[in-house]
This record gives sequence, C-alpha cells and structure tokens, in this order.
Amino acid sequence: MPATTVKLGPGLLTIGATGTEVDFTCQVTAAHVDWSVDEDDNTKVLCGDTIPGERTYTAALAGTLFQDLGVATGIVEYTWTHKGEQVAFVFVPSTDAGKQVSGTLIVDPLTIGGDESGANMTSDFEWAIVGDPVLGDVAATTATGRGRRDAEAA
Repeated sequence: MPATTVKLGPGLLTIGATGTEVDFTCQVTAAHVDWSVDEDDNTKVLCGDTIPGERTYTAALAGTLFQDLGVATGIVEYTWTHKGEQVAFVFVPSTDAGKQVSGTLIVDPLTIGGDESGANMTSDFEWAIVGDPVLGDVAATTATGRGRRDAEAA
C-alpha cells in the first residue's frame, strides 16, 4: 500500500478568544504541534520485575512567521500585549485533511527584528499548550477567514 501524504496548507492558525481572535494564517511559513515526554526511571522490585517509570506528556505549538511590526491588530502587537496569558487557539494544518488541533496556549512575545538588513523579518515561536490539545474534525465555524477562502479558491 503506498504512503499517504498531506501537504501543509492551505490551513488556518488563530489565537485568542472567539470573536476577537487574531488570524495570522497568511504570515505563517511553518507550524506544528510538538509533543515531548518526561519519563521517570524504571524501578526494579524484589521479585525481579521492573515497574516502568511514569510518563508525562506536554505539547507546544511552534513554527515560524513573518513579522507584522507596526500593525496595531497584528500578531506581534498581540503577543507583546498578552504575554503570559492563556488563550484559545485553533490550528488547521490542511483544510483538505479536515482535521484541526485546538486548545489553550500560553502566549510568549515574539522577537522583533532580523538577521539580515533588507530581508523580510521573521520570528520563530513556541507556545506551551495548557493540558492536552484536542485533535478533531474541522469545525464549520473554524473554517472561516482567509485560510478557508484560499482553500475554496484552490
């Protein structure tokens, strides 16, 4: 059976409360939900068995985006104004796949500036997700905005 592949985009990435969320989908060049695991040491018991160490999972939303410095309603201003706050997010990596990841993340402010004069400024981001993110079907109310329009135009 051949491998199944899905391309990143067109999709959607928003953060903030419903109705006031910031949609910065068209600035994103890379986005992903990353899991990490913290595993305690295994414990040997007298009978010779081994009790596995406890595993704790955490997730983060990470990626790269073009900075929109100077846009009052943009993502750079939002992250500086809301640093440390817990806000809702919705990430649709591919509208064609019909899946989204949603939950709550902690906003960290984006970097400002760049490494090369004259180049478009970008920021790498990694925002910790509070609890477990939810992988589910794309909600009809989520598939709005530029990400959806781009998908429909394709």
